[in-house]
Amino acid sequence: MKRLKYALRTAAVLVAAAVCAGCANSAPEPEMPAETTIVSTDTAVTVSQDNTPEETTGTAAGYIPHSELLDCLYYDDSDFYVYNERSKVYDTDGAVLCGVAPHHLAAGHFIAGMYRTAAETRDDIETVVLIAPMHYDTLNPLCTSFKSRSTTFGIAETDTEITQMFVSGLGAAEDDYMTEFDHSASSHIPFIKYYLPDAKIACLLVSPKERADIPQRLSKLLYEISQKKSCLFAFSIDFSHYLEPPDANAHDKETNEAVLSGNTGLIETFTNSNVDTPYCLSTFVRLSALLGGKTISADNGNTFTVGSVPYSRSQFPEGVTSYFVFLSCAERT
Repeated sequence: MKRLKYALRTAAVLVAAAVCAGCANSAPEPEMPAETTIVSTDTAVTVSQDNTPEETTGTAAGYIPHSELLDCLYYDDSDFYVYNERSKVYDTDGAVLCGVAPHHLAAGHFIAGMYRTAAETRDDIETVVLIAPMHYDTLNPLCTSFKSRSTTFGIAETDTEITQMFVSGLGAAEDDYMTEFDHSASSHIPFIKYYLPDAKIACLLVSPKERADIPQRLSKLLYEISQKKSCLFAFSIDFSHYLEPPDANAHDKETNEAVLSGNTGLIETFTNSNVDTPYCLSTFVRLSALLGGKTISADNGNTFTVGSVPYSRSQFPEGVTSYFVFLSCAERT
């Protein structure tokens, strides 16, 4: 039945891809320059969204004005079809409890593979709890949103109960703009809706400026959530940055060993040479232990191997970025 549902959704994406194919070639996801600072919407700066049409979208519960939904800014129909076709179901020892996948869409098939594997191994997922790094400076080191998302595959509804736990339990700020704009979260939403169409979503953005004890506090809260609802905990993480391939491979080996051995102390000292968000990665490892999962390294690559592009400095002037898929699975009994 699941494979039939995937086939039907893939057919819908293929039709949309055919329409889009003549419009433009696929382009890399838009990103803000690294030096740009965004101030969150609870400060004096407000980002205009006047170009958002005031149309309505139907849901089972009624109609939601489009302006009340967050958009998936980095989605492209034709690219999504390729990600789906290139993805695979990873071998696991059981049901996927939590997982790590990239947010760079260059490795979109890795993202697809994580959610596809979760959907294949479980049929009880009520909510996907998405933990992602914050790439831009705000006054709030933790951001979330109560708004649902508009996707090609329908409305991805927000789990407001879990979102409220982020606010009351961690002091997260409600920041619709940052939650929508930062590609670390926004890039995952279409995959969630496609592979887990009935699941709600709760999203938390974590700044590297958050207090150093956030992995302990967040993993504890996520475990408490797991005792109340059947969730998939997804972590949006990219790994080594700005390195030549041999150096990237060496740092990836160190990272892989630290994750599989549960060495959170080492992980929390990592820099961009290993991972873009040590706090999120440490939270994943801590949560896996709390859930009693077995962590496996399901996939690995970097910006030139995932695209089959021969490496050259002119093609990758800032070096390469590495990607992993880590899965924490319940062992079969």
